[in-house]
Amino acid sequence: MSFSTTYAVLVHGWGGSPKAWDTVRFPDTWTTFAYTLPGHGDRAQEGPWTIRETAEDLADYVRSVVPAGVKPIIIAHSMGGQLSMLLNAEHPELVSGEVVIDPAYNGGDSPAELAETHRNLAELHRDPHAMMREFVKGAFGPYLNNDARRVILDDIERTNGQALIDYFASEYLDPGAFGLRCDTPSVAKKRTRPVLGFYMTDARGNAERECNPEGLDVSISLWKEAGHRHFMHMEDPERFSREVVEWAVQHGLADAGDLLATPVEPAAAHA
Repeated sequence: MSFSTTYAVLVHGWGGSPKAWDTVRFPDTWTTFAYTLPGHGDRAQEGPWTIRETAEDLADYVRSVVPAGVKPIIIAHSMGGQLSMLLNAEHPELVSGEVVIDPAYNGGDSPAELAETHRNLAELHRDPHAMMREFVKGAFGPYLNNDARRVILDDIERTNGQALIDYFASEYLDPGAFGLRCDTPSVAKKRTRPVLGFYMTDARGNAERECNPEGLDVSISLWKEAGHRHFMHMEDPERFSREVVEWAVQHGLADAGDLLATPVEPAAAHA
């Protein structure tokens, strides 16, 4: 028995690379492509390093790897969630559905939280890689094994330092940024494709539901077990891929046979 192919494009986060997907295995009926953000990994010297310009770069990448007329699922982590949101909002012809993992939007916008964001940017200007190493410590929990931690830290070192600075400002503080809670709906309410969000708390999941237009199909997977943190797809890649495939099948974005298909080699191998 043969099944139709489901296409998916994987988008890593700030300071990451396609290596973040190395342990995530999707069914052999899926064709996956792992995108590299400018300023990261093998593209460390490529720019520019703003959210909106990189979203257009991602759109060009999707057009280049996915057959014409095919709409892939966009699966994005952290800052990558801002890029996938822009594709959903502004390039719906390139998106069948969107999966976000603890995305970098709906951020705190109280005076104290804004002051912390400005302090983080100042630390980035002083030493971007040192700041990032400290930043991710809060994302490391008991579910994240040592191999995954090494991948994350190695990816930070391979990322262009100025890109770390520019992206952070572009996410939250530059004109047109939509990473703060007050600004996120300006883009989110333009979404038309269904969304699956992976979150650790009810508050974050509810914020995802509330920032989108009324009637948009938004599903939330809450990983509330003590210890789950920011890198959920690396903490339990089997659970993550299973939930993504189940959601895709339920929403008609993938074939029901995908639930029985054999997992293939890591997605990044198809980059």
